Amino acid sequence: MPRGRFSDRDRSTNRQYWSMSADYRNFWDLLFPWLDAEGRMDGDARVIKGIVCPLAGWTDTEIEEMLVKFESLKRSNGLGWITRYHSNGIYCLWASGFHGHQKGLQISHEAKGKYGYSNIPPPPKKILSKTGVAPMIEDNSFIEELRPKYPHLDLDKEWEKCKLWWSEGNRDMKRPKSAFINWLNKARGSKQIEPKQPAQSDDNEGLTE
Repeated sequence: MPRGRFSDRDRSTNRQYWSMSADYRNFWDLLFPWLDAEGRMDGDARVIKGIVCPLAGWTDTEIEEMLVKFESLKRSNGLGWITRYHSNGIYCLWASGFHGHQKGLQISHEAKGKYGYSNIPPPPKKILSKTGVAPMIEDNSFIEELRPKYPHLDLDKEWEKCKLWWSEGNRDMKRPKSAFINWLNKARGSKQIEPKQPAQSDDNEGLTE
């Protein structure tokens, strides 16, 4: 994750922003830079306190009250400044106006996660439909295509390990299928016949000898 996020100068004249107390404004300013490339993060007040403002004197209850306030401040699309929801056992937070502020966001510089460029599940479709913003979910349909060629490997687990290897080095996986094939060939570690490669694929992407 980069060291910060873009903040629109419109905040200087935003009546909702200035209707809040200084503590609420300060907390919002601290919260925003911690959103991932999809505008999401964990929505639990205790987790947020530990990440966003561990040295602040605010209690978990006060953090929760400020989050509820942000949910009540409505944007033109009818959604709050933030929306919280449960998905896959995770309490999630999403800022619906995030992408409107990130005009200079270079998504290729962001680490990929389990859900596109996030480790937090996307909001329900009925929420996303109000914003016109689609989650940047990665296309990993090629995994099913490769599964019969590597019957002795758990491709789902290998894919997660492959993504982790790339993200740890801040590498940009431009050709996921080619990178994954190279990863699987390393993981297989046998003399079985290699799966046929597309004529235009980049066989050098992924792990090297």
